[in-house]
Amino acid sequence: MGAAAAVAISATVLFPRAGGDRPTIAALALIGTVIAAAMSAAVYAIVRRDLRLPARIAASFAAAFGLIAFVKFVLAPHGLYEVNAVRALEDAFGTVADPAGAVLTAAAVFGLYAGVYAVLYRVWQRRAPGRTRRVRRTVAIVFLIVIPLVVLTGAWIILFVILLAPLQYLDFVFTSGVAGLVAVVLAIAATLIGWTFRRIAVSPQLLADVGAVVSLFWLGFAFLALYHVLWIAYVLVLASIWPLRTVVPK
Repeated sequence: MGAAAAVAISATVLFPRAGGDRPTIAALALIGTVIAAAMSAAVYAIVRRDLRLPARIAASFAAAFGLIAFVKFVLAPHGLYEVNAVRALEDAFGTVADPAGAVLTAAAVFGLYAGVYAVLYRVWQRRAPGRTRRVRRTVAIVFLIVIPLVVLTGAWIILFVILLAPLQYLDFVFTSGVAGLVAVVLAIAATLIGWTFRRIAVSPQLLADVGAVVSLFWLGFAFLALYHVLWIAYVLVLASIWPLRTVVPK
């Protein structure tokens, strides 16, 4: 993971070049391909050599994380700059172009990725009734206690301010010309991850090795976190070379 992260950081710092008012898709593709290749290779090597899982499972898992890297480092930045060319970011409480906004955006988007990833893993665990009941109890507590408290105390205003930069980022990406492609690529990645966990679930030999299965889950979780940490540096480097258009409300 350290070696893959070093390659990704090197690509982020060395490859971008000034020219034009926004990065070209070719420049983003070059950086994204290097990052995706390094991360996918690291995932495959760890799953095969350390977890000793079959090659097909390692390849499926690695391909899924390669696709996620392609979305995060190629398609999403391209969509952000494409929409920003015609619509400026609101700079009321910070944007994705400044460090605080980038950190908040990365944390919020990581939460979305981690939530979907955890759901895929829980689907594989659906045969464990005790755990299923605990998950349902937790969801019930959130909906019946936490959410009403947030609404009634006015904490939703603070939450909105905190999430303003992430919401703008998601809005720009999913209203761009690559929004459909982003959705398709992420759906394929989710399918590959789901297939990996299902493959383990139907294999008694693999299912018996609970330690390897749990380690696989945490490995994916760690790579998702690493992606978003790298993305913070990536988007700040891009914004320093090709500034994003922002408007400060009067």
